[in-house]
Amino acid sequence: MQKAHLIEALYLVNEGTDEAVRGLQRLKKVPGFTEEIYGDTLATLEHVRASVNLQFFGDMQASERKDATRYERQENKSSTKDSIP
Repeated sequence: MQKAHLIEALYLVNEGTDEAVRGLQRLKKVPGFTEEIYGDTLATLEHVRASVNLQFFGDMQASERKDATRYERQENKSSTKDSIP
């Protein structure tokens, strides 16, 4: 997958989580409904969102470092070839 697609996928995860959180917040306000499960679920959703984001950015950081190293080597080879008479 290209990087833009990965970032879009993460965006969709976060957007979906936001929507779920908004729905749960509305359910918490319904008279006669037990609020506890909704609050617990909100905390779980936010914890999972944070875990997914943390993992994604950690993976992306590792991937970007590999790319940076690879492209730096290619760049250095090009520079060396260009400077040789």
